[in-house]
Amino acid sequence: MQIKGEVLRTVRKEQNMSQEDLALELKVTVSTISNWERKEYVPDERYNKPIARALDVSVYKLTGVPSNVSSVDVKPIDTYEKENILLERLMESFEQFIQEKEKNIESDKQEFWEDDWRNG
Repeated sequence: MQIKGEVLRTVRKEQNMSQEDLALELKVTVSTISNWERKEYVPDERYNKPIARALDVSVYKLTGVPSNVSSVDVKPIDTYEKENILLERLMESFEQFIQEKEKNIESDKQEFWEDDWRNG
């Protein structure tokens, strides 16, 4: 859960707080605040709550991640894509399995019909 620099800047300005004020509140340098806002560095997660408190907003507002979601629950997009690919392959295999079974059933029905007809 990383704070986004542009969000940090916007919220700080909405609170009429200068970079200097925020830096004093967090006990960091003004250049650190500036770097965070310009995305040269992102605040370490240990700063999420202190920044939110200093700006009087929720961590969710700064990170975009709801409080009921832990960082462990958030997966990178490529993980979802890999899971979707695996799911698609599984579905294709299942469909092929079903088609084979249907062919076998039709074949069994035909054999049963032919046997029944021959044995009359």
